[in-house]
This record gives sequence, C-alpha cells and structure tokens, in this order.
Amino acid sequence: MPDNSPDQSTNRTLAGAAKAVITPPAGYPMGNWGLRQGVARGVHRDIHVRAVVFKHDGTTLAIVSLEIAGLTAETVEAIKARIFQVAAVPADNVLLNFTHNHTSPDTIISLPKEWVTWTTWLADQVAGCVFNALNRAVPSKVGSGLASLDGWTVNRQYPDKPVDTEIGVMCVESYDGRPIARLVNFACHGVADGGQYLEWSGDFAGEMSAEIESQLPGSVAIYIQGAAGDIHPFDWWFGNTASEHLHTHEDTALFGRSLANAALAVANDNSLSADVPLAVTTSPVQLPRHRVNWSLNDALANRERLRESLGSYTGETWREGTTTANAAERHPELYGGGNNEVRLAQNQDRTPVVVAVRGFRIGDILISAHAGELFNELGSAIKQAFPENRPWIASYCDDYIGYISTRLPHEEIADIPLSEIVDMKKYRRYYGTTTSPYAPEAGEALVAIAIDVLKTLLGQTENAR
Repeated sequence: MPDNSPDQSTNRTLAGAAKAVITPPAGYPMGNWGLRQGVARGVHRDIHVRAVVFKHDGTTLAIVSLEIAGLTAETVEAIKARIFQVAAVPADNVLLNFTHNHTSPDTIISLPKEWVTWTTWLADQVAGCVFNALNRAVPSKVGSGLASLDGWTVNRQYPDKPVDTEIGVMCVESYDGRPIARLVNFACHGVADGGQYLEWSGDFAGEMSAEIESQLPGSVAIYIQGAAGDIHPFDWWFGNTASEHLHTHEDTALFGRSLANAALAVANDNSLSADVPLAVTTSPVQLPRHRVNWSLNDALANRERLRESLGSYTGETWREGTTTANAAERHPELYGGGNNEVRLAQNQDRTPVVVAVRGFRIGDILISAHAGELFNELGSAIKQAFPENRPWIASYCDDYIGYISTRLPHEEIADIPLSEIVDMKKYRRYYGTTTSPYAPEAGEALVAIAIDVLKTLLGQTENAR
C-alpha cells in the first residue's frame, strides 16, 4: 500500500464536507403524489442538502446531493450562480444531484407561488453548505469500491428482468484517519415513504445517510441517485396488487439502513490515495421528441370524454392499501385522464431537447452525470463500456427533464390507439415510456455521448499525468 503521509505526497488533495437542513415549514402542500393533496403537518425526518468539495492542482469540484424530487431550470441556475458567488466553484464543476425523494416539495416541473420564497432561501442554504465544505477542506485521502444490494429493487415495467444492484462507494478521510465523507451511488426511485403520510421525510436515501453518519461520527454521507427511471423498491412493479410492503416508515428505514451497512462494508476495505487528480468535461446531446399516432385535436377530445366519465380526484392522503404499484389501477381518473396524451401531441413537433452530459473524474472514480430519469439498462450500458473501471451513473442532475426510456417498451406501444393507451389496467406498466418526452433513440444517443465523454476524460487525465 502506498505511503500517503503528507510529507510523501507531492500533489495533495484537499477535501471537506458539510450538510444543512432544508426542510420546508409545516402547512405547505406535500404534492409529488397526485393522490396526496394535503398539506404537511410535521416532520418525520429532516430533509438535507449534503456536499463534499475536492481541490487538487488548481481544480475545485463540488458534489451536492439534495433530498428532494427535483427543481426547475431557473431554480438550478440560481443555485449554481449563488454557489459561484459564495464559494467560487464554477457551475460546470458542480455535480448537483437529486435523490428524487417523493416526500419533498413538488417543485419539479413548475414553481407554484407558495414555493418561490422557499427556493430563494434554498439557494442560500445550498451555497452555504458548499462554502462550509470548502472552508473545512484539509489534506485528504480518497478511495472507492463496489458492492451489491440484491433483492431490494425491481424493474417496474418488466419485473422478471435483472436490474443493476451495484453500489458505488467513495471513502474520503483526512490524513489522520478521520472520516470526512462517504458517497454512495445506487439506483432506486425515492418512493419508499408513501402518500399516506403528511410529514416531510428524506426517504430511504435520508435513512441511509443518517445511519452512516451515526456509525461514523463527524462524517457526511451523500447519496447519489443512479439510473433509476424504471426501478422501484421492493416488489412494487406496476400492477402488483399483493405486495407485502406498504410504503411505511419502517420499511423505508430498513431499506436505508441495509444500504448503509452494505456501503460501510465496502468503505472499510478501501485502499486510499492522497494524490487524486480532478477533471471534468462536458458534451451536449440532442434528445428528439416522442412522436405519437394521434393528433392534438383527438387528444383534447379524448381528455374531455375521460373527464366526464371518470370525474376528478380529491383526497388529502392515499387510501388504505394504496401503493405506487397499484395506484393507477385504483384511480384512473388521475393517472389515465388524458393529460399526458395531450402533452405529447402538443410537444411532438418541437425541436429536440439539448442536454449537457458531463463526466467527472476524482482519482480513479469516473462519474457520468446528466439530467433526466434514465432507464436502468441505459445506465448499465454506460458502465459496461468500461469493464476495467466501472463508472458511476448520476442521473437526476440539474433541472428535471423527464424520463429517458429504453427502446423496447416504445416499440411495444407504438401502435396502441389513443382510446386504449389510457387504460391503466393494460398499460400502466409502460409509465415512464408513455410519459417520456423523448423518442426511442434518445436514450441510445445519450449513452453514446456519455461513453465518449468518459473516454475523453480518461485521455485528458492520463495525458496530464
């Protein structure tokens, strides 16, 4: 094992970490579950922002995790501008990732007026967290490892298909062995806590972080959400009406703590290095629009018919026995009401969406980062392109842009007529594909660019050495 003492290290790496509570007040609308329309009455577990900052040879990188579902482009831009103002970390050097926690503010697509004040305050909290992490940076050692958490997640469209259960772990310690941060990359939708609760919560990612921090006092545990677009906890594949798990706080805690213990077992076996070169590179990708076999006029007329026949839903919380696996079949008035089909018809002729695909390198650790809910097989394709150094996949970065599906489900539903595709008993399992704004080839285009970005990053870093 190399001698990583300060006197022997010619290129020191500095690292620091911090966290802050960002829980909204009680009385604000819960949202995120359409079947939960009540306001928050309290807090089960505080929602956090967590950050780690690395400095090496003139480069500074910040990795920030927010235990919320997502934010609009304008809010993300304001946060990154505030980070640069306070901590001087350039926007391109900030990996801003969301755990996609559904028991957090509904600020994904739009910003209702009641959330404007909170998101302005949020920018200050996130920037302050990054500043505190930077201010605490000390000479450090970094290592990484891989494990697996099998049997806890499922492909919600195709429950018999294998899913990526890999856990990526990064261990950051000071020279004297003090734990600074543990970063954990895993892929699972943040839906463990359910819509029967009117309490803010950090979901399983918050439980994981709390468990690691309790076992490693003084550390900051950061969850990085992976390619979880079609991945659910437990057995919550769409259409399952017989799950043993009902989104309880107890199930959520069990999941989070199990993930924490698996990650800690990896971190305890790490070989750490004090010379950790940093690099980042970016390339755009164009995501073509999802085209449908119906017109806007037909979609509008279909929606009116559905509204008349199905009615509308009002309810403060989930009804007893509801899970994310059976919610649509129980409530087609919400999930099969025709709004999605109107939206697709409205947008199909618009120009492609341009997404920045970024690659981060922290020593031997590669991270592919991008916006969007990337399906699991697409994330695995990026990993498989680097068998000697499997990268992390950081989906849900920056602003929310919707699902990025694999090709197969697109092809299976391409010819389903408008009047039938809204049938939740038949087609709920394609959710994430039916609601994706992007064409079947979009995911493959993103994967190709992500691979090129990481290859470029590897070449740049090796040349620098």
